[in-house]
Amino acid sequence: MSGPEARAIVEAELRRELFGPLGSEQPTGKPADCSSGTIVFATVEESRGQFYDSTTMQEILTIGSPLTRYGIGVLHGGGSNGGTTIGESDNEAVALTGVPGVARNEEDPGGPPIEIQGSLRQDEADPDDFDLTDANSFKPSAMAISFQSRILTNCSLTIMVTGAYYEKISVHIPGLSKPVDWWRRRPFTLTGSVPGSVLLSETNRLKIVGTASEGDPPRIAPTTQVFSRPVPGVEDPELRLVTVAVVNQVMGTGPSSALFQMGFTVSAADGLIIEPYPEVERPDRDDEEQSIDLLYRNKRTYAIGHGCAAEWEGGADATVSQVRAVALPGYEVVSLTPNIYLTDDDGNYLLDQEGQRQAVTVSMKELAGGTAGGRAQVETVLRLYGKWIDARKAEINDLPERFRKAARRHMALAETALARMKMGWHLVCSDQTAQQAFRWANEAMVYQQVRSNFPLREVERRKDGVLRVKDPHPVPVIPQGRGTWRPFQIAFILASLPELVYPSRKTRSLVDLIFFPTGGGKTEAYLGACAISLLARRLRNPDDAGTDTLMRYTLRLLTAQQFLRAASLVCVLEAIRADHPDALGTSPFSIGIWLGGSSTPNTWKQAVEGLKRLQNNPQQQNLFLLLRCPWCGAEMGPKPRGKSNKSKQDTLGYERVGSRVLLYCIDSQCRYSRRAGLPVHVVDEDIYEVRPSIVIGTVDKFAMMTWRPQARKLFGFDEQGERVVSPPGLIIQDELHLISGPLGSMAGLYESVIDELCTDRRGEEAIPPKIIASTATIRRYEDQIKGLFGREDVALFPPHGLEEGHSFFAEPARLADGSFEPGRRYIGVMSASLGSMQTIQTRVAAATLQAVTKVPEVDRDGYWTNLNFLNSLRELGNTVSLLQSDVPDYLTGLVRRDGINPRWPSHTMELTSRRRSDEIPKAIEQLQIRYTPGQKRQDAIDICLASNIIEVGVDINRLGLMTIVGQPKTTAQYIQVSGRVGRRADVSPGLVITIYGAAKPRDRSHYERFLTYHQQLYAQVEPTSVTPFASPVLRRALHAAIVAYVRQTAPEDLPPYPFPSAEYDKAIKLLRERALITDPGEVRALERMAYKRARQWEGWERTSWEANPAPWGDPKQGLMRFAGTLPDLDSKATIWDVPTSMRNVDAECRLEISLAYAQADADVED
Repeated sequence: MSGPEARAIVEAELRRELFGPLGSEQPTGKPADCSSGTIVFATVEESRGQFYDSTTMQEILTIGSPLTRYGIGVLHGGGSNGGTTIGESDNEAVALTGVPGVARNEEDPGGPPIEIQGSLRQDEADPDDFDLTDANSFKPSAMAISFQSRILTNCSLTIMVTGAYYEKISVHIPGLSKPVDWWRRRPFTLTGSVPGSVLLSETNRLKIVGTASEGDPPRIAPTTQVFSRPVPGVEDPELRLVTVAVVNQVMGTGPSSALFQMGFTVSAADGLIIEPYPEVERPDRDDEEQSIDLLYRNKRTYAIGHGCAAEWEGGADATVSQVRAVALPGYEVVSLTPNIYLTDDDGNYLLDQEGQRQAVTVSMKELAGGTAGGRAQVETVLRLYGKWIDARKAEINDLPERFRKAARRHMALAETALARMKMGWHLVCSDQTAQQAFRWANEAMVYQQVRSNFPLREVERRKDGVLRVKDPHPVPVIPQGRGTWRPFQIAFILASLPELVYPSRKTRSLVDLIFFPTGGGKTEAYLGACAISLLARRLRNPDDAGTDTLMRYTLRLLTAQQFLRAASLVCVLEAIRADHPDALGTSPFSIGIWLGGSSTPNTWKQAVEGLKRLQNNPQQQNLFLLLRCPWCGAEMGPKPRGKSNKSKQDTLGYERVGSRVLLYCIDSQCRYSRRAGLPVHVVDEDIYEVRPSIVIGTVDKFAMMTWRPQARKLFGFDEQGERVVSPPGLIIQDELHLISGPLGSMAGLYESVIDELCTDRRGEEAIPPKIIASTATIRRYEDQIKGLFGREDVALFPPHGLEEGHSFFAEPARLADGSFEPGRRYIGVMSASLGSMQTIQTRVAAATLQAVTKVPEVDRDGYWTNLNFLNSLRELGNTVSLLQSDVPDYLTGLVRRDGINPRWPSHTMELTSRRRSDEIPKAIEQLQIRYTPGQKRQDAIDICLASNIIEVGVDINRLGLMTIVGQPKTTAQYIQVSGRVGRRADVSPGLVITIYGAAKPRDRSHYERFLTYHQQLYAQVEPTSVTPFASPVLRRALHAAIVAYVRQTAPEDLPPYPFPSAEYDKAIKLLRERALITDPGEVRALERMAYKRARQWEGWERTSWEANPAPWGDPKQGLMRFAGTLPDLDSKATIWDVPTSMRNVDAECRLEISLAYAQADADVED
């Protein structure tokens, strides 16, 4: 079975459980004769199991009522505007085509029903009388869609309503004192045709009374209303906004009055045209908005729902001929691929000798060797990109005029990118430094790929107690599919190479932003750029051995993961350096991770104490992070000693040496065994001393520059504030979209200082650091980068094409036959009828648990684990309770109802910020455990509850199923979170179930516009905001940024008294220059706040920097204390609160128990 087929089974089972029968499947269970309305069983045994109506082949509900069984696609009774009456004969009749049926005789209610073909009548009503509030009520009785249509007098609109009602049947079972109620399904189809003349008339409300598809008298038939009105602001009389509503107007609140599995289709006929829904078009659209209009011009909105979702097919070049109202919408997002395949002039794929498509690849090994084959591969990429640009330019004149300006701008940016690539390639071919750095970087990257993917080599304890690695030391072999650059990766590296190799180039200040879908290989691209930067620096000056690259992330999960990946690269680079000391110097390449004290040790003392605790208590946190050797894959970290000594454990590769902790590989054959140790540093004091080549950290850690003057060494300064080595020349900011809002504003203020510390002013011209950022989702990136980094020149890579998803380097993924590869499929679930989100969660969880058991065992793995995303820890806690009680209870009901073998959620886990840093890698490993066919007790996780920690960095190919509870706070988060599943589209294409809260207006809006939202996901990303010089930021952190600059550039032993006016003025000068670039309107506020802080600093005459309790500082004479700590009441107004994190800008309210209250409380207890 293929992956899409397995996914289709899971989706069908989910729909069947939530919505009801799909109409096409074979009935399950045993037949029962319901023609008399009564069923009599001879024995109790006969009454057990599932049944279906032997006449209609429709289901029979044997337990509960339809209202307890289904909660989606239900229209409740209780209408007050009439029922199923035909209407009076003097109303204008409009032809209605339907299946012959019967209706109640209104003129003689006691008489026999009359047979009708159907009719539509036109009511005299004010337009305002058309009310859709019933679609949004707690128990909705209506559903509707609105669309825009061009209507001619002789055209028509056809409406087909489908649904079902359930009839109660009496069932007699031996041993029971009275009959029980079962419910048989009665489906119906109603069709009606509304002439264009009626839609164009002044009368604005129509009521359609249709007929049921069955011959029995229908007790329930929905009323269909059509409301047509002119488009506001448009004088074209043929253009109308049309709303079609289906209403259940039958009085009553029970299951006998409700309609189920409701939906309807509106089709255009006889020349009627359904046009895109009107949108507000502003004449002052900026460049980005014009680009979005161009890119998504073929993905327009054709209908919106009211109490339901609207769907349609077509658009772009195909005419939309019908729109649908659906209760359970779905949409499959087209997968993008970074792979490029060769084609002939007719667009047919070129095949290799094995009959496979010929992909455009660039071999790292070939480039490392400088071979002709490698050169030809690169030149093929450049040639094909140039050819693609020419083809797109030729299409511009065929576009409507309003799109051409944006199209020309896109192609101009593409040509600029191509010129940069060619310049980079020219340097590689002609410049010795660039060529050597490029070759060694390729060598490092190919072996980094191999070594970081070595399987874990476990360590075992021999009978004599000696620990040894089980498997022999591995030999790196480049496997099939490894050791190649994707075209966009090598193209990006070539484009950025000139600024990396020669920092004095004027384009150095250009910020490169990698904008590529999740899973496309952004990390590999900037790691390659990082390798070139490190090598070029040493080739320029072998003795210039300071920190070269700062890699910054926002989440510690991602930071720790990328640290392990980058450590393999550094180990390979160090091996290359050791083989070429004359060219690359004698100082080792190394890497350090700079995190908070809760993740890694700040001091050697903490490291030694942490190691001791880890050895004596298996429950202790591992502060040393490394769990495998980044060179050979040997196991590292805590290793239980076994049943004989459960209270102790070995710490493989962690060893105390004097007052420090050495990290090394336990395999004596490894290059980085105990003799040499690993070039990896996790202790802050070690990082300050060694100045690792790469420093990886969270954005928050840089707030500690205010508190740790030793951090100056990372920027190339000595104890006296003199520059002794070059500063970091490359700053890599991953997941740029997360550096926004309060965090981005705080980071932007500190960034003013970081940028200055990383600027080399020793020559005639200042050399700023090169900045590379990456993201998969962003809007207003130019404004964000300007606010964050103070840079006005940004290059998006790859540049946009003329249509979303088509940029040459990223194209829709297709199979060999030209059809689209399976994409990630989204399902929207909303139900006001079920009462609460928790009820929907319970049913979705139970349905997905059981659905995968219908899939053949060999295909179950991708959908066995349901990754749940919760928007808050509170919601996550509620879900834990559901999994412990409600879901098992519901599954128990399924056992009784359907006689199934239940799949209990026995393996659940939590992946949130509440887990320690050292526990997260273990949790990731648990998620990687696969379903094993034929094994009775599975080790694979059933349900994983996760918070925003999974937004980035969780790359587990086996996951294919996700449930998102509530619309996430931002579209960027929605894209990033849902991107965690469906990485292997051929094996388990993604299925994302989004549960919307009917009581939340934002959730309801996303549900009703489900198709619009999902077909334009990246266009829906909210613009980011960074305001580093806004008043709340200045009040909270201006003094912190000033102190950070002073303490990093002045002599390390400089005291705060006397007031260092010269250093203070330098800090204000650089901050003012930055404010003039990012937000000139805030310069006056900056100057006022700076003046106030200067007067405070000078007037307080503090002799110590820190006012924190001993041993950190002097509470009486300190200038600043950790923000959030309780101050001494006497000195509260004369000490600065200085943040140790960048997470908050808004003021906080502190609560404390006064002494008087505490004393009174104690007196009561006495």
